[in-house]
Amino acid sequence: MKDPRTQKVYSFQAMYAGVSPQQALAIYAVIAYMDSVNGVFFPKGGMHAVPRALAGAATKHGVVFKYNTTVTALERSNGRATAVITQDGERIPCDVVVLNPDLPVAWQELLGGQPRSVKRLKYSPSCVTLLVGSNKSYDHLAHHNIHFGQSWDGVFDELIKKKTLMSDPSILVTVPSKDDPNLAPPGKNSYYVLFPTPNLSAGIDWEKTGPKYRDEMIRALEARGYTGFGEGIEVEQLTTPLDWKNQGMEQGAPFASAHTFFQTGPFRPRNLAKGYENIVFAGSGTQPGVGVPMVLISGRLAAERIVGPIK
Repeated sequence: MKDPRTQKVYSFQAMYAGVSPQQALAIYAVIAYMDSVNGVFFPKGGMHAVPRALAGAATKHGVVFKYNTTVTALERSNGRATAVITQDGERIPCDVVVLNPDLPVAWQELLGGQPRSVKRLKYSPSCVTLLVGSNKSYDHLAHHNIHFGQSWDGVFDELIKKKTLMSDPSILVTVPSKDDPNLAPPGKNSYYVLFPTPNLSAGIDWEKTGPKYRDEMIRALEARGYTGFGEGIEVEQLTTPLDWKNQGMEQGAPFASAHTFFQTGPFRPRNLAKGYENIVFAGSGTQPGVGVPMVLISGRLAAERIVGPIK
């Protein structure tokens, strides 16, 4: 493909794997193939409908969920976890523990230190997202919209090598209410806006930078054809790399450890905690990797660690 526009369309998906298109393994072209041939699926009710459905199925089979409950420690004995301790001091005996935070966070906060293999992990860039409920609509938009900046190579140098904010941003805008009107009141729309950013290793103070960057995001959107976007906002939620970190993501990177060659496939951290018989990992930091489909598979792999192969 010689046309740079086509190159962008069929290579930007590497960001889903946490690497720049220029550095991505050729195998990640399969993402573009799947997008083009099979299409992109959207769950009715929004992405949150997926975990709600999973939780409903689990509850039906006797699972009890304890929401808003933080685990602060694990009791361990002879290479096994024997109980979890909550922030309220409750002790819950366990046969198996499945840990969902990113691996460095799980090791540091619950298992006491990190193995060398975890310390060596290299992390992907991060992003800032802006969720918006708006009274504005735009006829030219599809469900997923990608707006490329002119400096395609330059922005990835800024993000990954220089660790600075994009001077000419490439932007993802998703409009969930376009295909599911129930996700917004009549006459309104919901928007999901994503700007790639460096992760927290860049040293950006997001408590100060976040509100300013939010304004820059809106100016960039309005310059790309979203006329009056800022004045149409009725409700919004901004999520920065600092917020991702507070949700258990190392270096504030929601795409987890980058899918470089030695962090992909069998080289990605395994889902059984070294030195323990019954502590299992799930999520994007372990096998198979990043993205909602992969994370769902990681849950299945974690289950198979516990009960054996599922038929």
